[in-house]
Amino acid sequence: MLLVMSMVVIPRPVSATADFKITLTPSEVSIPLGYWADAMLTVTSLNGLEGSVQIDVPVGGGTGLYGAGFSTGMLLTSNGNVSTILMLTPGEAAGNYTVQVNVTVGPVVHSFPLPVTVSPITRPDFITRLWGSYSILQGWNTPVPEEITSLGGFEGQVNLTATVMPSIPDAPVVSFQQSPVSVSSSHSSAYTGTLSALRETPTGNYVVTVLATSGTMSHSYRAILMVGDYRPPADEPPASNATTTGLPNGGTNHQWSSILSPAFSMLESLWWLETAVGILLLSGLLYFRRNPRRI
Repeated sequence: MLLVMSMVVIPRPVSATADFKITLTPSEVSIPLGYWADAMLTVTSLNGLEGSVQIDVPVGGGTGLYGAGFSTGMLLTSNGNVSTILMLTPGEAAGNYTVQVNVTVGPVVHSFPLPVTVSPITRPDFITRLWGSYSILQGWNTPVPEEITSLGGFEGQVNLTATVMPSIPDAPVVSFQQSPVSVSSSHSSAYTGTLSALRETPTGNYVVTVLATSGTMSHSYRAILMVGDYRPPADEPPASNATTTGLPNGGTNHQWSSILSPAFSMLESLWWLETAVGILLLSGLLYFRRNPRRI
């Protein structure tokens, strides 16, 4: 009898390559000439990739952009995701452009084209903005001043609503003291948003989407809201805006306050130094007047 023996070869599993994917909302950006626009960029880990996230958004030249701002120092965890707001300001020429955005995580690099349309203002409209990210602590109730700007002679009522994702129990809340906001064509109209978190609010990052509507016109704006651990009132730092921006139009107050704050601190220190020197000089002058040197 002839025995025939066969061997079954079981293939070894092939490990999936660590990678990441990019999501951009919206996928195309339209910017009013002389103003700004934003888009939310989300990086999601695939197959366990982790590492620091590096973003490059070219500006100048033929990009149609004058400035681009986004958060830096983000860390992608294994099978997690991170988000940032791309805050874009246009150059001086209207037109259609394509910006090649590069995202790097560890050894992996992905590039994608971002269509950008810079349009002149041809009809009445309005615009507002959120700064790219805000940070509060558990138990905080923090007001944030913002403005709605009239474009092309717009006048009317603008309704504001906000949603926070993920929608979980005890999630932070964003509310508005003025809604609707009466917008005049002659100046910007102020309103106040309030960022609130309970002691029980889970720490972490949330995405805030503000919807501004007037009649048939509707615009949405996004920001990242970071909630940190509760601290006793004596240890609480002031509310901070953690946005890293380029040179957005309309951001002068926030930028100058961050620039001038250390300058004022330095001037305050110099004032004390000058006072001390002045006291020493005055004391010396009085001493010599009372005790003149005899030659």
